[in-house]
Amino acid sequence: MRVVLAVLSLLFVGVHTTVNALQRCEDFATYSTQPQGTPSKGPLGLPYMRPDPACRTFNSSAVEKVVANLTSRMKDPDLARLFENTYTNTLDTTVKWFNENLTFVVTGDIPAEWLRDSSNQFKVYLPLVKQDQALQDLSRGVINLQAQYIGEYPYCNAFQPPPESGLPAECCSGDTGAAVSPPDNLTIVWTCGYELDSVLSFLQLSRLYYQYSQDKSIFTFNNGAWFSAVENIMQLIHDQAIPTYDAAGNVISFYNISGPNQQYMKNDGRGPPKANTGLIVYIGTTYRPSDDVVAFPYNIPHQAMAVVELRALAALLKEVGLRPDIQSEATTRASTVEAALWKWGTVLTKDWGEVFAYEVDGYGGTAMQDDPNVPSLVSIPYLGFVNATNNVYANTRKMVLSTQGNPYYGFGPMIRGVSSPHIDEKHVWPMGLITEVVTSTEDSDILVKLEYLKNTTTGLGLMHESVNTHDGSDYTRPWFAWANSYFGEAILQLAANKPHLLFTDAKPFSIADLLQEA
Repeated sequence: MRVVLAVLSLLFVGVHTTVNALQRCEDFATYSTQPQGTPSKGPLGLPYMRPDPACRTFNSSAVEKVVANLTSRMKDPDLARLFENTYTNTLDTTVKWFNENLTFVVTGDIPAEWLRDSSNQFKVYLPLVKQDQALQDLSRGVINLQAQYIGEYPYCNAFQPPPESGLPAECCSGDTGAAVSPPDNLTIVWTCGYELDSVLSFLQLSRLYYQYSQDKSIFTFNNGAWFSAVENIMQLIHDQAIPTYDAAGNVISFYNISGPNQQYMKNDGRGPPKANTGLIVYIGTTYRPSDDVVAFPYNIPHQAMAVVELRALAALLKEVGLRPDIQSEATTRASTVEAALWKWGTVLTKDWGEVFAYEVDGYGGTAMQDDPNVPSLVSIPYLGFVNATNNVYANTRKMVLSTQGNPYYGFGPMIRGVSSPHIDEKHVWPMGLITEVVTSTEDSDILVKLEYLKNTTTGLGLMHESVNTHDGSDYTRPWFAWANSYFGEAILQLAANKPHLLFTDAKPFSIADLLQEA
């Protein structure tokens, strides 16, 4: 990597830690906009976009072993290069600070940590932590810092570096000039957009980390900060299940945001009203996973994820023998949300049969669409709510992956898939195509989506946020680490479950078997 810009980072090699705070390396936000390294040997000639080892923000011997084994077996050299670039991108480029207990990781070309993004950036590495202590420490640090953030600001979604890091708060936060209630602090918070999936992602990362590591220290670090975060999450969920109007007609609000840099939020920043749905209730949200404001407060992919993660939280706490009160509350809440989802979250349509709505309000208001950001309707099997053969899901998938059923389904000569109002209707998100890959049961469909993903990196060998359906050079975000990790996760899933699509020998790939080899 060309040496032109000072980057403060800590470099870890295998299980050994080396301070490298003065390493001068080119900012990856610039580096990622031009092809680097030796091209792959496939027809696309995709560049090698990994920084030099000395410029990587973290080095993992276990990750390198996976890369070497998988790419040496892949029959498509362009796809192998794309995996090599993307799977490693979070560790190579986004770990901006780490000590023995806390890890601050940015989303990519935006210098802040999103709870949702950082969780999704890191979960692809968790199967390796038992074999790589430094990687385990790093991953635990992500959870510890998230717990610290949620313990103080449970409604906020993105954050500045922690005070412990000594790194300056970046200017200028997306909430500059905003009025937020509960109040935030822009030396710690980057944006305080309440998205239910942010706190659910923390729960997901926590239980996956424990599943692979059996490390209970996350529950006790910093005087039980993890439980303080979970208590805040359960209180938030309780409050956001309360309808807008009480019995006397008074308006009840636990969160609101307004300001010059905010998207327009109805009702003085409180968002659209939530209906009283009785004893079986949804959990409201104000923003979608795309960071866009909701059309209606009950986002159905959020509800599906909540059901899965609340039940998983109860199971985790039962396994470790802690907090039966939270176990009971999480189990009950999951059941009521699931009942509400099936009662009011599906719609009987003329053309598609019974389908999941994207958002509802309990009054009859319904948004019929999908968004590429996970959690999405297409991602529901990936979330673990139902499997891909479920009739309602299958109908929904057909609907939202069509021009007739989804107003945000873009198509053109470059790419076709789900777009998002976060950018516009003509920019399809590769993340949505990755979700199609990890939820598809058809080999031919998966191969088509992989071709789209290979051919729409603008020759840069990394996942973009979005790509113009008619002009591949028109894209957003050259450095989007969540999408890169997600693509790596998809390839690992195919390598394990559909190896014939990737390998000449069609032998399934197993991380566990690989790491047990001498």
